[in-house]
Amino acid sequence: MNRGWAGPAWGEPSTASESPVPLRTTASAGDACYRADGGWSPEFVVMAASVAGVAHRLAGRGGEDAYAWAQAGPGRLAVAVADGVSTAGRGGEGADVAVRAACAYLLAGESDNGGEKECEAAVRAAGEEVARLGGLVAAELSTTLVVALLSASAGRAEVSLARVGDSSAFVLDGTQWRELFPDPDDEDFRGLPVEVLPWREGAGPGVIEVSSVAMAAGSALVLLTDGVADPLREGPATVAPALAEVLQLVPTGDLSPLDLANAADFSRRGCLDDRTIVAAWPVGGAPPGQPQ
Repeated sequence: MNRGWAGPAWGEPSTASESPVPLRTTASAGDACYRADGGWSPEFVVMAASVAGVAHRLAGRGGEDAYAWAQAGPGRLAVAVADGVSTAGRGGEGADVAVRAACAYLLAGESDNGGEKECEAAVRAAGEEVARLGGLVAAELSTTLVVALLSASAGRAEVSLARVGDSSAFVLDGTQWRELFPDPDDEDFRGLPVEVLPWREGAGPGVIEVSSVAMAAGSALVLLTDGVADPLREGPATVAPALAEVLQLVPTGDLSPLDLANAADFSRRGCLDDRTIVAAWPVGGAPPGQPQ
């Protein structure tokens, strides 16, 4: 059994994870350090977990990531993940506003454009809502955001995505990970500022990145904040296969949201950031243990 509250060690363990978690001065369900949820529909299974990073827990703070989903119509699922900017002051609040606003936009079906354009419009709507609520101090709510819209049929799915910032999305096919956006640490992007919502001065909707992919039956769409995406890229022989093994248990009904939260709280040296994982599978059938 690991000391402290950390989950499995993937790679060299973090010594910070061995310490008991300090009691925060104040805490409530809304800013819990551990969140987990999920469920089944005729077309999809979704599993989500978010845990505050060791750095925040040792400082007596909650996490600043957020996630949301919405069943945006028959065979349509909207999923969003955001990572509040810690130095902004109220980044966690901005992250929560952004994911809720993006999914609300897609749920309302306010756009006549499909695919990437619809996701891009959802990101714009989220940015406008963050700016509206923040007013003159909207920069204090700065957050990244990645939005995905899945359209499923017969266990397969067409996926459209849009993002601002360095949260990312992957397709997991068996044990193989395929990232759907450029790695922010790639040579072409290194040194450039990470864009966030609300738009910084001189930036605008043109900084939204878009992507799309066709998912085969059995594959998963996985949205990650950089607290998981960075170790996944850096640990192709540790984090990547270990997380793939965990997620493979979801469609069979052998993994609960709490199990995923425990996995998200993995111990790895140097990885102290908040971590959020939202995964969706097009399934086209009843949950395990129920009649088809």
